[in-house]
Order: sequence, then structure tokens, then C-alpha cells
Amino acid sequence: MGQEGSVDRFSKLTDRQCECLRHVFEHRKSHEIAHLLGTSSRVVDKQLMLAKNIIGAASRFEAARLFAQHEAGVESSSPANIPPPRPAIWPLPMPVPTDEAPANTLSWQQVLAWGAIIAIVTPIGLTVGAMVIVALTLMLGMKPT
Repeated sequence: MGQEGSVDRFSKLTDRQCECLRHVFEHRKSHEIAHLLGTSSRVVDKQLMLAKNIIGAASRFEAARLFAQHEAGVESSSPANIPPPRPAIWPLPMPVPTDEAPANTLSWQQVLAWGAIIAIVTPIGLTVGAMVIVALTLMLGMKPT
């Protein structure tokens, strides 16, 4: 998201939401903020939830940190110490090379999931195959041995 979008989302915050975010950045709890603002902690929680959604943060603390950076004029960028996002376990990518993924990039959880799937499906498939063979031999009038 560009800096214009960043400024735009912060301009959508109300004065009350900004005030609540400043208090959260100072590590105050909802009931402390409510006491300072002369309102209930439920109202504070609601304001913080709305602010978090407007900013697009994962938590009220992240929203407060982003808002404090915005007020300080710090340009937001991805810090180098944040690890890359973990790959989703489901839906599982194919365990064999494909055109989209010619290399094996499965995580250990995905390898474990594929191992469990193969361990469960293989005996079921063999049993069904044997039952089909027995059924066909009986239908053709032969005696299964």
C-alpha cells in the first residue's frame, strides 16, 4: 500500500479512536482508558476494534503502533527481522513436481499430512480393488480362489 493509502486510512479515524489508540500505545488497559475518558470499557473496546479495522491491523496493539508511527511521521516499511509468512498447510500442494511448482517446497507439516493421507488411502484403495476383482469374478461365473 502506498503512502497515500496509509494517510487516507488514518484520516478516517475519529478523534475518540485516535485518543484511545494513543492510550493503548502507552500500554493502558481498556478500563484505565475508560476512566480517563469518562466512558465505559465496552465503548473503549468498540472504538479500538473499529480503529483496528480501519487501519487494517491484526490487533489493537499493532494498530496503536502503526498510528504512533503515522503521528511521528515514520514511513512504514517491512522490518528486516520479520520472518516470511508461513506457507498455508491447507489446501495441500501436490507432492510431485508440477508446472506451477517444479521444485519441492513442501513444509514439514505438509509432508506429514501427505504421509498420513497416503497411509490411509493406500489400504482403502487396495481393499476396494480386491473387492471389485472378487465381484467381477463372481459375476462372470468363476469361483474366486
